[in-house]
Amino acid sequence: MRALVYRGPKTIGIEEVDRPVVHPDEVLVRVAATGICGSDVHGYLGLTGRRVPPMIMGHEFCGTVEEAGDAAADFRKGDRIVVQPVVFCGACAFCRQGLTNLCVNRRFFGVMDFSGSMAEYLSVPARLLYRLPETMDMELGAMVEPLAVAYRAVQRAADLIGGNTILIIGAGTIGLLILALVKLRKPRTVIVSDLSERRLRLAQKLGADVTVNPSREDIVKSAEDHSGGRGAGVSFEAVGVGATVEQALACLRRRGTCVWVGNSQKMVQVDMQRSVTRELNVVGSYIYSHIEFGEALQVLAHRKIDVRPIISRLVPLQQGAEMFAALSDPGTELVKVILTS
Repeated sequence: MRALVYRGPKTIGIEEVDRPVVHPDEVLVRVAATGICGSDVHGYLGLTGRRVPPMIMGHEFCGTVEEAGDAAADFRKGDRIVVQPVVFCGACAFCRQGLTNLCVNRRFFGVMDFSGSMAEYLSVPARLLYRLPETMDMELGAMVEPLAVAYRAVQRAADLIGGNTILIIGAGTIGLLILALVKLRKPRTVIVSDLSERRLRLAQKLGADVTVNPSREDIVKSAEDHSGGRGAGVSFEAVGVGATVEQALACLRRRGTCVWVGNSQKMVQVDMQRSVTRELNVVGSYIYSHIEFGEALQVLAHRKIDVRPIISRLVPLQQGAEMFAALSDPGTELVKVILTS
């Protein structure tokens, strides 16, 4: 079968590889659509150590069942499915609490040396599958995974959003999906910050009340101006670098809450004195539980939000190397690229 194989920093291309073996509790998925995540791009550049060559990236995917193992009788060839890509053990203390995202034995398709979905086929445990509604196009199926990331982040501050001023820093895929979900909870005002004017226009299209480019505007003043001088009640940090973490905290009112979603820079500096004296709350949000993934699917299935504006391009798998190069350009205006098979 054909696969997009990562061989090292900035080295990726189509190769012929062996078709996966299907174990009794697995199904062989014929991949129809797989998104390129920002973490994949960082891996392609060799920045994170979380993509170990040679391997096949990809964890945002859906497709059809090609073959089902003997113990996966609930599925038949041709079934349309979307895959929750975190293989959890089901037995550790976190799994027993439903926190499968924190499973101590987890493996993540397309991460480290565990090959993923940028290929024609992939074998996955049947318990990770959700059925894709007939009304949903495959490219929307590939958006369930990033939506699930945003869904958990919003859930982490769900009771604080209604009637409050909300700040979202970063108008990439996750930040924009957070925006769409936040708007469902009737906030007072939603401010979105990003350095890209195109992404800020996209944020406006998705419902942002105020957009800020911090390269030429004072983001703290904007948060104060649109909150009666108090600051944001909740901020979502969806970039993951020191400067944006600092902004997300500086814009909060006293006892405000910052949800950290970005996961790019390992170490950042924060003003601890400000966090202590203003009693700020910092909440980490890591991917999603298996149940939350299914809940995010239902948000799309019931058309509560429209994610199509976030999809920049649909391109065949064989153009994957070209798309990785384009997405790694610091000046790119692309948001979400989905590879199709």
